Amino acid sequence: MSHDGSYRALAAWPYSSRFFSRGQHPNRTHLWHPPWGTMPVALHPRESPPGEGRSIGTRRLRLVEFQAFLEHQRENDNYSKHLFVHLGSNATYSDHVLEAIDVRQIYDKFPEKKGGLKDLYDKGPPEAFYLVKFWADLNTTLSEDTSAFYGVSSLFESTEDMTISCSTKVCSFGKQVVEKVESENPRFENNRYMYRINRSPMCEYMVNFIHKLKHLPEKYMMNSVLENFTILQVVTNRDTLETLLCIAFVFEVSTSEHGAQHHIYRLVKD
Repeated sequence: MSHDGSYRALAAWPYSSRFFSRGQHPNRTHLWHPPWGTMPVALHPRESPPGEGRSIGTRRLRLVEFQAFLEHQRENDNYSKHLFVHLGSNATYSDHVLEAIDVRQIYDKFPEKKGGLKDLYDKGPPEAFYLVKFWADLNTTLSEDTSAFYGVSSLFESTEDMTISCSTKVCSFGKQVVEKVESENPRFENNRYMYRINRSPMCEYMVNFIHKLKHLPEKYMMNSVLENFTILQVVTNRDTLETLLCIAFVFEVSTSEHGAQHHIYRLVKD
């Protein structure tokens, strides 16, 4: 199995005087005001798997799990783990199909040049594009000692044996500030090819960003900063350069006692 990562470019701390005046409930039928239309896709249980139309994935590649976390080593080699964000995939036929948002509504939150969201969407395939709104859980004590590990783990599955390349771009005010590129070969498990990008270290920019965010005195201030902070994750076939999945992430701070929450949307263009 191969696993490599590279970082490119650091830049500024995003801040805006405009505040999110929204509730932090992930079951809302819209992302920001004003609400955008929803376009459910009709699926017949006997014709498609339960995750199709209800989770992130296509017939070629599916996201099984995604998490960003802080891990502390305690006494006696015990570890504690805090999830800033977490996304699993356990969709059933009883779940609602994903709502749709016009991709043009968020073009300005991501790079516009080659390799940006607009360029990628124009090349397609459109069914590979998703938006995730995270309500991040910052209710933890941050540590700068050497025992603290900030990491990201992703798990994908496919029916195809290929090498994937996963690009993660952190953006501020719609401009890329840092990018990490990783490649992964699969393991064949339970008649599926599983791609694990496990415990990938968070870049210095992201660790500093979390610390600065945590030090803000009010959550509305954190949300003001997060309004201009986005992440674009693009998974491609490394050999053919085909886009397999493209996930746009936007964020607010969770006010829930139940930790991190999320809502998933399909990106469409009418």
